[in-house]
Amino acid sequence: MNQHESRRVAMQAVYLANQDLKYTPAEVEAKAVAMLDLKELSAYSKTLIEGVIEKRDELKGQLASYLKKNWRIDRIDQISLAILEIALFEIKYSDEIEPKAAVNEALNLCDEFADPKTKPFINGILANFIQK
Repeated sequence: MNQHESRRVAMQAVYLANQDLKYTPAEVEAKAVAMLDLKELSAYSKTLIEGVIEKRDELKGQLASYLKKNWRIDRIDQISLAILEIALFEIKYSDEIEPKAAVNEALNLCDEFADPKTKPFINGILANFIQK
């Protein structure tokens, strides 16, 4: 499984994890394997899933700080939120990918999973984290 495929699997697993915040990383990983009919998760998928779940509150807080006035993180559709969480985790904590490449990968996930109207929104939010 290449890095893009690993990221795609991780995004779907994070989406699942966000549906019930009580899931442990191991439970999410097991459900993702079953749901996506995989033999196993790649090491990179596991790193992303575990990292996003472990740092969920921090990531959501940072994302929320760049939302427009009167917007809350819970108003973001769940697919877009999972894409944002994966990308922000990669920007902040991954040595595997450059920040600009993480944004590009997030936009690729938008093309595959999200409403086309959300792509500029996701790009705009993530741009705040690579301009620092």
